[in-house]
Amino acid sequence: MKNENPDFTKEITASFEECEKIITCSRGNDKPFYLFLDFDGVINVFYEPGSPEFEEMISRETFDFADRKCVGRLNSICKDYPIEVILSSSWRFSGVDYCRKYLETAGLESHVHIVGTTQTEVFQHREKDILQYITDHPDCAGYIVFDDGSMPHLAGHMIQTNPFRGWDEERDRYARLLLDNQKQKMQSI
Repeated sequence: MKNENPDFTKEITASFEECEKIITCSRGNDKPFYLFLDFDGVINVFYEPGSPEFEEMISRETFDFADRKCVGRLNSICKDYPIEVILSSSWRFSGVDYCRKYLETAGLESHVHIVGTTQTEVFQHREKDILQYITDHPDCAGYIVFDDGSMPHLAGHMIQTNPFRGWDEERDRYARLLLDNQKQKMQSI
């Protein structure tokens, strides 16, 4: 966070605190968790040329970077928790339908609810987009963020991936821990 604009830090901190209050007030057992999803570095993994994963990827009929195991983990977590997926990736500018079809070719199952995107009017910092979405759609039990970029202001909700491994088993366990902690916090209110 060094060399960060102090006005941005102040604004994002205030937005984060407002979102935490909103979520605390709206929590309930019937509310979904939001999963903010980036594609590149999370679902789309950039394997080293020559690695077995890279060779598998380029051998497909239709070339894409989507890792089938990462999409499988998305399927699994959406089966195990009441999750609504919000696309926070720059891919969102292509639209929900396009993104859904892309993920379906990589094995996305029909029970996964992709409900929308963060705003697409202007390009701004992703943390700000996520907090704005929560403010505009406060009806959730909590949220997690899958991204390969750093979002220090969302640290308690952030699952930062390595773009060369994506949504791996370690990141999956951490996401489930965050969701379980938020669920426990919700039940104690």
